[in-house]
Order: sequence, then C-alpha cells, then structure tokens
Amino acid sequence: MNTVLSSHRLALRPIVHSDADDLFEVYGDEQVMEFASDPVFTSIEMVHQMLTSVARLEAAEESFEWAIVEKASNKVIGTCGLHSFNQVRSECEVGCLLHRAYWNKGFMLEAHPLLFEYAKSIGIQQLRADIHQHNVRSQRLFRKLGFRANQTCHVLTLFTEVVPHARNYAI
Repeated sequence: MNTVLSSHRLALRPIVHSDADDLFEVYGDEQVMEFASDPVFTSIEMVHQMLTSVARLEAAEESFEWAIVEKASNKVIGTCGLHSFNQVRSECEVGCLLHRAYWNKGFMLEAHPLLFEYAKSIGIQQLRADIHQHNVRSQRLFRKLGFRANQTCHVLTLFTEVVPHARNYAI
C-alpha cells in the first residue's frame, strides 16, 4: 500500500522502518497501550518486529496501516489502520494509537475521516471499532466520529443507516 492521505495538519502515509524511534515513543508508553491488544513495547526491536509484520500483512492485503505524521514537525505521532476484513471485504475493523502528548488536540478527529474515505474507495461499507469497556477516551472519540454502540461493538455504516452488528466484540 503506497497511499498517502492528507489533511490540514496531518499526513497519513505508509509506515517505514525509519519511523521506529517515533513509534517506540507511542508503543512503549504504558498509558497509550493500556487498552491496546498488543503489550507495551519494551525495546526498539519489538517495533522492528511489528513493522515487519505490518509489511507482511499489507502485502497479503489483510491489513492496511498508516503512520500519522504531524506536518508541522514531520514527527510520527501515531498509527491508524484497517484490519480484520470480512470475507467479502465489505466491512473491517478500524484501530488507532496516538502519542500521549497529542491527546485531546483533535488529531484523531482529523485523521479518521481520511481513513474512512479510503475505506469507502476500496469498497468497505461498514467499519467496526472494538473498544475495551473501560476505554472512555476511545468510546468518546468514536461516538464523535459517528459510530454507534450496540451490544457488542461500536459500528459506523459508511453507505446506509447504522445496522445491528452480531459479532462478538467487547465494548
């Protein structure tokens, strides 16, 4: 995937190995990783392993991941991506992590619409966000982005009305 997405303050671009130091600041932060599916990264080697895995998943078109770059500083401040595609590729999960120093500044509200437009362009009709029940910040973010909670997860339908989602995801 070589797609670059851009907004006023941000560029979403493919992640590269030279991003490792900036990414370690994100993935190595206990508060950032508190509700993530991955453990806190304890070494830069873990970042490089993750980057190798990301490249493999993207080559197989099983996942698409972007570095979130603040244009003013050219610093990677987080990641966002599309994962867990269903078999007909009409829906998938959206995930994100943001450096703690950039929380509550509207960066994720700016980044996600770019991601949603890309998802539409590849035929995705519905996005899911699997959010831990105690992750109030992410729940609030995804509600602002138009997702609606149902019994199992937050869901955003990109082309039609919000419909119930029966998969077993936590909220």
